[in-house]
Amino acid sequence: MEGGGRRPRAVVSRATATLPTLVAALAVATVVVAARPHGDDVHRRDADCRTCHTTDAAALSADAAAAKAALAGDLETRCLTCHGDQGPSHRTGVRPRKGVPADLPLAVDGTIGCATCHFMHGEDDTFGDFLRRDNRRGGLCLSCHDLSELQ
Repeated sequence: MEGGGRRPRAVVSRATATLPTLVAALAVATVVVAARPHGDDVHRRDADCRTCHTTDAAALSADAAAAKAALAGDLETRCLTCHGDQGPSHRTGVRPRKGVPADLPLAVDGTIGCATCHFMHGEDDTFGDFLRRDNRRGGLCLSCHDLSELQ
C-alpha cells in the first residue's frame, strides 16, 4: 500500500461512521426478536382447541361442519398475538371485491382472514408458511387479484 501501509482516511472514516449504525441496527433487531410473544404452538393437533375455537376438541371432532363456524369472534386478533410481526401481509377483516376460489375459505362473516391463505392446523406446508397455494411469482395473490392491482 502506498503511504507506509496505511489505509486512506476516507476508508477508515466510512468504516468508523458505519460501525455505530450497524451496532444500533443489531440492537434494534435483538429487541424486536426478544419482544415477540412466545408460547405453545397452538397449531399442533394436540393443542388446546379453545385457543381459537369456542368449544373443545371432542365437540369439534363430532361435527366438522360446525367446527368451521365455532371460531372465536376475535380470531384474527388471536392470530396476531403470535404472528403480528410477520411483515407485510394482506389485511384481514375486509370483504373481497371479486370472487374468491373455494379452496381459499373466507371467515364466517364473509371477510378475508388469516385462514383464507394459510392452513391453521399445519395440514400441508408444501409451499412454506402453511400457504394454501403456491405464491412463487405471486400465484396465491393472483388467485384473487389482477396483476395491475398489485403493482
